[in-house]
Amino acid sequence: MVLKPQKPFSKCRKSCFYIQVTLRHLHRYSIVALLLSTLIWLTACERTLSGTERAAVLAFSEAITDNMFAGLAANDYAAFSRDFDSDMYERAPATEFSAWKEGLEDEFGAYLSRNVDKVTQSDEFYVVTYQATFEKEEQVTVTIAFHASDHSIALLSFESEKYAWSAWE
Repeated sequence: MVLKPQKPFSKCRKSCFYIQVTLRHLHRYSIVALLLSTLIWLTACERTLSGTERAAVLAFSEAITDNMFAGLAANDYAAFSRDFDSDMYERAPATEFSAWKEGLEDEFGAYLSRNVDKVTQSDEFYVVTYQATFEKEEQVTVTIAFHASDHSIALLSFESEKYAWSAWE
């Protein structure tokens, strides 16, 4: 009986090569799939509302926003935060309201007026973006996110070239 010398691990090398090639192709397809799903997710994430949808959101959001700014002007945390959700109460607590308001007024002065810039829907939230005017700052972007279900405030932010504050961070 004559034994032929065998190449050690030849089958393993072939299968390892096959696995590497397959993983390379899989990796390419994974990247493409990830990019496509991200693109779909980003486009589906937020949409600008117009017409009756926009009017319906503004019907509840304007009254809530009026109340919030009235509470801010009156230095009344209970009125200011009346429509906050539980997370907003934690992010903007009553114990920090006076100091926060003082810092806001140092930067912007007193609140004067606002105009609706845009209304969007993002997942379960309606987001209303305002361009507000304050005594010391004419262009302040105020963003308020409302839960679609109960219309409570989930996010509040103030931004200008000089100052930015968000109850989301």
